[in-house]
Amino acid sequence: MLLPFVLLAGLAPGAPGAPGAPGDALHACVLAELDSFTDWLRREDARGFVGETGWPDDEMGDADEWNGLAEAWFDRADGDGLWVTTWATGEWWGDSYPLAPYEDRGEAPGVDTANTQAPVVEAHPGPGRGVNVAGGEFGDAPTTQPASSFSNENAGIYDTDYHYDPQGTFDYLAGRGVRLIRLPFRWERLQREPFGPLHAAELSRYRGAVGRANEAGLRVVIDPHNFGAYYLSNGEEGVRRAIGSHQVPVSAFANLWRRLSRAFEDTPGVAGYGLMTEPVELPERPTGAKLWERASRAALDTIRNRGDHTLILVPGYEWSGAQVWADVHPRGWVDDRRFRYEAHHYWDEDHSGTYRSSYADEVAAAEERGC
Repeated sequence: MLLPFVLLAGLAPGAPGAPGAPGDALHACVLAELDSFTDWLRREDARGFVGETGWPDDEMGDADEWNGLAEAWFDRADGDGLWVTTWATGEWWGDSYPLAPYEDRGEAPGVDTANTQAPVVEAHPGPGRGVNVAGGEFGDAPTTQPASSFSNENAGIYDTDYHYDPQGTFDYLAGRGVRLIRLPFRWERLQREPFGPLHAAELSRYRGAVGRANEAGLRVVIDPHNFGAYYLSNGEEGVRRAIGSHQVPVSAFANLWRRLSRAFEDTPGVAGYGLMTEPVELPERPTGAKLWERASRAALDTIRNRGDHTLILVPGYEWSGAQVWADVHPRGWVDDRRFRYEAHHYWDEDHSGTYRSSYADEVAAAEERGC
């Protein structure tokens, strides 16, 4: 698909401005978006973490072009001292998920095969570099839908609807040079009622996964994968109750982190606490972003008031998008000695990470945007 576009454009592959070349419009757009986040960090004298980024494999025949962009992106991240966990691997993806840098293709339990993205991931090693290991957030768990069959009372069946990976995945990743993983779970599964105790069986499962990662020599970012809300049953279905609502006030979010801190403080292998994946659509008081800033400070203060000094990853509002970070949060809002601001950064036109278009089509869209 790339060649006809290149010939029509009058450019040889790899020439400045050609799709896949460092000078193409998509490179310009994507690196400018990343720079907007890291420039903000410098102004605020803060450190950063990109908890999710990812790009397609060779499903459309353009892996080399995507990898060229990824290489440029990671070079920039290296220079800016960012931690990065790529989205996402996991046994239950099998070999069908185009963003997975590592896949499960063999018969033995666990991820066992490098995909086309792996060389880029492995060319940029370090203690703050790695991948997300998905599965604990699976099971038709919603993002921002107003209502769902999923809820705190219908949170799914373990090993049928959702899953934490076996030892084989973590051993394989460690053998490939990965050092850090981000491990998602759903809030509704681990705390079955706001302000309630952590669910003993689910906590044991999650702690088991953290322990398996640690045994392999990996460090773990704990990740409530809830998009700023909790699906609370009304007796018939789960209703999305955003943090800051009457049903799930900011104090409920802080309570979750008081309990998680108690459960994981000083746990071997825990690298940090990621407060919440991609908070979005919070009540407007006065804005969702300001409410999130208040909620994240409350959670951080609760952790610190326990005497827990674990690194805290503080996401931004609006899906934590690096491309909108400075507009959504004009100024920093955290005053702490051990934290990083967490952004997410996908490179397709709508920043969704779905990558419905080819690389060449994304370049064309970037050109239309004037990058």
